[in-house]
This record gives sequence, structure tokens and C-alpha cells, in this order.
Amino acid sequence: TRTTMTDSEKYDRQLRLWGEDGQARLEKAHVCLINGCATGTETLKNLVLPGIGAFTIVDDKKVEEADLGNNFFLDKPSLGQSRAVRATELLRELNDRVKGYSVEEDPVTLINTKVDFFDSFTIVIATQLPESSLRKLATFLYDKNIPLVVPRSYGFIGSIRIATPEHTIIESKPDNQTDDLRLYNPFSELQAYVDSIDLNTLDSSRHSHVPYIVILIKILQKWRKEHDGQSPKTRQEKDAFKDAITAAQLNSLEENFTEAKKAAMRAWMPPSISSDVQAILKDEKAVNPTDKSDEFWILAAALREFVENEGKGDLPLSGSIPDMHSDTVGYVTVQRLYHEKAQSDIAAMTARVDGILTRLGQSRSIPHDTIKKFCKNARYLQVVRYRSLEEEYTPDPSRTDVFTNHLEPADNNVQFYLLLRAVDKFYATHRRFPGYFDDKLEMETDIAGLRSSVNSLLSEVGLPTSSVKDEPVHELCRFGAAEMHNIASFIGGVASQEIIKLVTHQYVPFNNTFIFNGMNSSTTTLAL
Repeated sequence: TRTTMTDSEKYDRQLRLWGEDGQARLEKAHVCLINGCATGTETLKNLVLPGIGAFTIVDDKKVEEADLGNNFFLDKPSLGQSRAVRATELLRELNDRVKGYSVEEDPVTLINTKVDFFDSFTIVIATQLPESSLRKLATFLYDKNIPLVVPRSYGFIGSIRIATPEHTIIESKPDNQTDDLRLYNPFSELQAYVDSIDLNTLDSSRHSHVPYIVILIKILQKWRKEHDGQSPKTRQEKDAFKDAITAAQLNSLEENFTEAKKAAMRAWMPPSISSDVQAILKDEKAVNPTDKSDEFWILAAALREFVENEGKGDLPLSGSIPDMHSDTVGYVTVQRLYHEKAQSDIAAMTARVDGILTRLGQSRSIPHDTIKKFCKNARYLQVVRYRSLEEEYTPDPSRTDVFTNHLEPADNNVQFYLLLRAVDKFYATHRRFPGYFDDKLEMETDIAGLRSSVNSLLSEVGLPTSSVKDEPVHELCRFGAAEMHNIASFIGGVASQEIIKLVTHQYVPFNNTFIFNGMNSSTTTLAL
């Protein structure tokens, strides 16, 4: 049914990344952009093109000449018109399937008087807000568990901050995924199939088409019989294990034995549960689920029970196997064994889920497809917890090391994070940004004022004033709060990528601050 909702030809390439489920989540999302500046519209552009459900721009400003120089979603006929209305109209032209709305109100006033307005959005993107308003909005959204993304372009510097209490991910899709073959401790059905094959009695044709899974389990069984039940541990033993595989070959042309040698490490490596997944299983939300628990934590609680019972210390089997040199009958047989075991584990997990929901007095159920997806990806589950902006902005001497560890190189990017914070302090005092006016005398005054703001901030976070040199202070003043399109475009692209991760609950978004230095094209990610 979802394929009929989504134009598979229009979204073909992205469907290969996040699938129909991810696209469906995207199409249900409604994002809010505060201020239709260049960075904001560039972020929205990269959400409108892949088919975000809807967006709303909140902005009371009129289009000015400066907007035409850096914002591709405002044109000359827009001069003097509402920036929210015109940006919405031009963004909607990118994708007729996306709904766009505009609110011509001052975002600061809206935050101060009707902050509940932001309660209905999937994600809020905040640009060009004063620190006090940003903190108030962030606190409200954090309490509501609505993700806040704060992209910013300031001269050649860009930054992005993500804030949400907790983000759960079933499909983290790591680059280093490996097949779950259970060679070290084969499940009973696989073991029975392996035992039914005698390599010594097979003719050359069948011998050269035995799946390497079978070969490895047999060689490992033989090794353990000869080594007091132990698997290879030392480098010498592992080399000897590979030699045993070679010795079982009839000739050097048998590709299945070559595959077995390449995959030998999987045979002697004992199964383990990653530290990330162990942390989830030990989390209070998995140990003691409540009637308020969301689907992820109900599933995590069920997974915990499964590992302790049916799994005997293992996670559910994913059920997929890689391509391998084999005849059709052998490959399909092995494939069926893994599939049936995976289905059995899904059934056990389903029973655990139903049992937990019943104990909690819940009449709801979790869809079979969701349980299946959870089991398939159980080895790569992730939970990302973000510190709030209020925690970040509240001085905490115990976190000084977060900065000092990154301030060693003279051209470090952390100094620009500190400078952007200091710029906001300057704005709170002067109601304008440093260097905003092109006047030499005023520039010198602003440099001194920004230096004072920098020193004040460094004192708050427990750093010496020497942590930020004078040269970058001068540079920030020369920027004059200019929003350059190339920097805005880059930051908008990164921000939209992270927003898609947050919306689809696929892949792992960064935690929690991203800094881009356009002067040397370097990036830094920090957990602040």
C-alpha cells in the first residue's frame, strides 16, 4: 500500500537509502522553520525535494535587498513583500506534493506569548534567534520531546546544534555490518544439516559446491575434538585452522573452500552483543517498562527477556545469508534454515511483546512488521541522548575538559563555537552584531566589545582568556554577521541530512554540535 502512496519513479534513489517506511515517515512529517533566511531556506530545500509532508515558515520580516544577494528562494519581485510568504511559494515550486504554510508573525513574540504554537510540529528548525528566545523555545521543545535543530551561518563559519532528550534508532545501518551466521554455536537445525553431510563421501562436483558455512562448521567441530573443545585462539592456531581448510580441499580450484578460508575468522569468534545494545538492555526503560513506554522500549524489554530465555545469550537471528559458491539446492537449503530460525525468533519475540503489553494492562499491539524489523536489526540498535541547551549554557566546571581537549591546535574549530556564543552575548547587550556597520572607529570599538564578551564566556566555562586569540575575534567582527550563500548552502545540506535521520529514525545523527570552518574547509563534532 505504501508504494501506491509514494511515486517510486520520482523518489527512486532515496527509497534505496531509507525504504518505503522511511519515506512514509518523511511524508507524515511537518517541520517548522523560524525565519526564512538563506540558511533556513537551504535547509528546507533539501527537505522539500525528497518529499517532506509539510513545512511552515514563521517570519515577520519583509524581503530586503540583502536577501536577494544570498537567498535563492527570494527574487527581485519579492522586494517589500513578506519573506515567509514568498519563500514558501518558491519552495513549493520544487515539489507539488509538499504542503507549505507561512505565518507572518514575529518569532520572538510568538515564543514569548504563544510558545504552544510549536507543539504540533515534528521538528523545529530555529535560525537567527536571540539567545534568550532560543533557550526558551529549546526548553519547551525538550520537555515535549520535539527535536530542535539550530543551523547557523556567520561569515565563513557555520554550526548546527541538535537538541532532543532521546532519539531511538532501529535501522542504524552501520557501514561495517557483518552477516549473522552463528558459526561458533550453530542452532540445532543448522547443526543437523551440517551433520547430514560427509565431505569424504562426496564426488568432486558436489564437494566443490558445499556452502562454505557447512565447511567452516565441520572444520571447527573437528578442531574442537582435537583441542579439548577449544576454538583457535592464538595466531599460530588460527593459521593452523586455515591450513585444515586447505587440507580438506580436493583441489585448489574449489572456490567454496577459498571462501571458507576468507571467512574463517567468523568461525572462531564467539558471539557477542555490542556495548551499545548491552546498554539498551540494561537501561531502566528496558528493565522496567511502563504503560507510557513507546514501541521501542517495549521491544527492548521483550528483547531483554528473549536474550535471557529463548536466545540463551544471543540476539534474534537476522535470517539473511551472503552470496556464496554453491549449487542451487545447497544454497536454498541453507537459506531456508536461516529464514525459518529467524521466523521462529520473531515468533518468540512477538510472544514476549504481547506478554509485556498484557502485564502492563495495554490493549494496544505492535505491528508484526515492526517486530520483524526490530529483530532483523537487533545487533545495531542505537539510542542517542542529547543534552539540553539549558544544560549546555549553564556553567559547569566539570565539563571544561570538553573544550580543553579540542583547543590544543591553534587553528581549532572549538574557538569558533566559543566566539559564536560570545557574539550572542554581544548582541544581548548592544542589540546588534559586532562589525555590523562598516565604520573603522566603530569596528575597533566592536572588537574590544567582542573581546570582552569572549573573556566573560571563557571565565564562565572555566577556561583561560588565552584560549581564544585576538585574530579570530577580529575575523568575527569583519564578518559583520554576514550570511554567505555558499556557507548557508553547505550548512543547510548537513542540517537537512540530520533532520531526515531524525524523522525516519534511520542512520545515526551526530551528537550534538557540528562546527564548519569555511576558511580551511574543516569540521568538528562535539558533545556539549
